[in-house]
Amino acid sequence: IASVGGAPAELHAAQSEIPLVPLNREALDARVHAQRSALGSEVGLFEDDAGRPLPWISPQQGYVPGEPSLDDALLDSLPGSSGLGVGATPTGPRANGNMLGLFEPIDGASEREPLAHFHDALRGLRAGRDVDGKVRVAIYGASHTEADIYPQYLRSYLQERFGDGGHGFVMPAPPWKGYRHVDVAVEGFDHWRTEHAQRREARRDGWFGLLGASISTRNARAFARVVPARAAVASRYEIYFLAQPKGGSFEVFVDGRRREVVETASAQIAAGYHQFDLPEAQHVIELRPRGDGEVRLFGLTMERSTPGVVVDTLGIRGTRASNALQWDQAIWSDNLRRRAPDLIVLAYGTNEATDADQPIAEYEYRLRETVQRYRDAAPQASCLLVGPGDFPQPLEGGGWSPRARVGEIIAVQDRVAAELGCGFWDMRAFMGGELAMVQWMHADPPMAAGDHVHLTRRGYVRMGMALADAMMTAFDRDDPVHARTAVP
Repeated sequence: IASVGGAPAELHAAQSEIPLVPLNREALDARVHAQRSALGSEVGLFEDDAGRPLPWISPQQGYVPGEPSLDDALLDSLPGSSGLGVGATPTGPRANGNMLGLFEPIDGASEREPLAHFHDALRGLRAGRDVDGKVRVAIYGASHTEADIYPQYLRSYLQERFGDGGHGFVMPAPPWKGYRHVDVAVEGFDHWRTEHAQRREARRDGWFGLLGASISTRNARAFARVVPARAAVASRYEIYFLAQPKGGSFEVFVDGRRREVVETASAQIAAGYHQFDLPEAQHVIELRPRGDGEVRLFGLTMERSTPGVVVDTLGIRGTRASNALQWDQAIWSDNLRRRAPDLIVLAYGTNEATDADQPIAEYEYRLRETVQRYRDAAPQASCLLVGPGDFPQPLEGGGWSPRARVGEIIAVQDRVAAELGCGFWDMRAFMGGELAMVQWMHADPPMAAGDHVHLTRRGYVRMGMALADAMMTAFDRDDPVHARTAVP
C-alpha cells in the first residue's frame, strides 16, 4: 500500500467490501438504534435493519464543504480536527466512506475467552440474577474516547439489547473547553481549576479520582451544572469528590431548587461520595461551592432504577495509558471498585506513537505495569485493549508513509493483553492497515479529519459498530436463545 503526492491509498480488492458477520435479529435492531443515537435522526445511516448498506447520496443535503456541520459539535475542539468540514481535495476517485471499515476480531491468547466475565454478566442481567441490576463498562482513553461518539454507540447498542441502566459518568463542569457528552451537556467552566497527570501545572498529589482528572475551586461564584438531553433520564445520582482536611462545602440544586449541603471536610485524605435518589426523569443537577474551603470534584454518575447496562466514558485528550501510574492508587482504585465495572476498555496508543525518544521496551514495561494496576483494582472485570488507529507521517514534498512506531505499539499491546488475560482489538487493522487513514480522510462521506489522527463523527460511529460486533461475537455464538436466529 502506498500514497503518492497526497493521493488516497488504494486498499486491496479484498478490503473493498465489509466482511459479512452472522448477526441475529436482536443485534441488527440494536445496530440501527445505536446508529440513530450516535449519528442523529437527520443523518443517513450506514445500513438498514437487515444489515444491508444504504446508498450515500453526495453531496448530503444541507452539507456545504468547508463549513462546520452539526456533526462537528463534539469534534471541533480536538486539535487539528474539524469533523466533517475537512478540506483537502483528493486526486483520483474518492472511496465510498460508508463501505470503509473491516470486521476485526478480538485477540486473546488465554484459555478462557477474554470477555467471558463480561458476557456472563450480561447473561446474568438478562436472567435477573445480577445483584444490583447493572452491568457496567468503563472506557478509558484519550481524545478518540473523550468525544463520546463510539462510546455512545456502544452505550446505545448494549442498552437496546440488555436494558438502559442510565448514562453513567460525567464531569459536573467542563474540565476543558469543548467537553461534553452526546446525551448530556455540562456547564460552568469559569472559576474551576482542572488537573490531571498530563498537565504540567497540576499538583503532583495524584488525587484525580475515577477519570484521572479533577476540578477544584475556592470561589463561591463557581458552579457545575449537568443538563440531560434527549432521553437521558436518571433516578440515582452519586457525586465523587475529595474528602480532605479543611475541605469546603457545596450546595446541591435539583431542577433549580436547593436540595442539600454536602461537606467535604475530613480528618484525613480519602475518596468522598454523596448519593441521592430522585423520581426518574430528566433532572438538571447543579453544584454550587459555598466558598468556605477547597471543593475538589472527581465526577458525577447518573443511573436508572431499572436493570440495564451503564457505559462510563473516561477519556482525557492528549493523554497516555501510563498516566494512570501517577494517579493516587488508594483514591482511584476506591472509585473504580465503587463503579464495579464488568468490562474495562483501555483505548490508547496514538499519543504514545509520537514519543520517539521513549524506547519501545520502556513503553512495554510501563504499559504492563499500567494494565496490571487496572487488573488489581478490578480483578473480576474483563479487560480489553484497543490499539491506535492508522497514524501516517508526512513525507517531504508531499505524500504519506507509515509510522513505524504505531506498528510497534500494536505488537506490544497485543502481547501485553495476552499475558495479562485481556483481549486486544486492532483499530488500525479495522481501518484497513497502513495508510488507510489517507483514504478515510478523502472518502465521500469523509470518515477522518484533516489532521490524519481523528475520525469524523461518522468514522467514530463506524468504529463503534465494528468494536461492538467484535465484543459480542462470542456472546452471540454461545447464546442458546439467539444463536439459532442468525440472519444470513
